[in-house]
Amino acid sequence: MTESANAFFNDLIGNATGGMYVARLGRVVKFYHETQSADVLPLPSKDNSTVLNAPVCTVRSSDFLIYYPLKPGDMVVILFCDNDTENIKLGSDSAQTERSHDVSDAVVLGGFTLLKDKLQVADAEALCIQNTDNTGNIVINKTGDVTIKAKHFSVKAERIDLN
Repeated sequence: MTESANAFFNDLIGNATGGMYVARLGRVVKFYHETQSADVLPLPSKDNSTVLNAPVCTVRSSDFLIYYPLKPGDMVVILFCDNDTENIKLGSDSAQTERSHDVSDAVVLGGFTLLKDKLQVADAEALCIQNTDNTGNIVINKTGDVTIKAKHFSVKAERIDLN
């Protein structure tokens, strides 16, 4: 009885949400650094098509950003927005259609670590910006101390002030 009830409710939910996407894990196929967008393949990949030119969300404001290049094979989260985002992605405050949770309205949250992988974080109690093999990093701890580790360190500045 329980199996048939589960099957009934799974069919009911499947019919009610047919074609509706919310979020999927995916893999980067191609990254476009000029537009901070990517082609991504939702996983599991069987019977899925590549989502093309989805904006990659990162830490950004009108004056600042944190950039990191995504590479083919990198794992990401693909979010499907509640409404048509075509005009919004082009800077307008309007929607062309009434579509909802459509593949066309995907955005990408870049980079997550698989549970089978282990990170070599320079300091687990601090803010770290580093490469994945930890051969270069910037660590800011809560006392305000900053440590920079690099194979080569160069500074390009018009002026340097040291206190």
